[in-house]
Amino acid sequence: MAENDSVILRMQVDVNKAYDLLNMFKGAGKNRIDIQTILDEAAPKIIGYKKYLEKLADIATRKESCNFSEFAGWLDVSRQTVYNWRDNGYLVHTKSKIDIPATVRLWESLPWLADK
Repeated sequence: MAENDSVILRMQVDVNKAYDLLNMFKGAGKNRIDIQTILDEAAPKIIGYKKYLEKLADIATRKESCNFSEFAGWLDVSRQTVYNWRDNGYLVHTKSKIDIPATVRLWESLPWLADK
């Protein structure tokens, strides 16, 4: 299993949005829906995704890892925002350190994180 595969399997979606989407598909006579559509419509978005991704890519050229507070400071977001991203599966991390290059690769592979 690839690094991002296990992350995608842990992604969380808004139950109400996913339920409404599935009902819409069912009502239209569709028996199948791809996971990409569910994630695109029902997963929490990162407001400012492109700006943060650019910053992270730049930081990744100089740093391999950091703690959650450093990460929040570099991106000028609250630690709670970083914890929310962690809980949503949007960060590659150990218990106390965020793997910056791996997080950049993850975000690049999940363009639906961008707010619409």
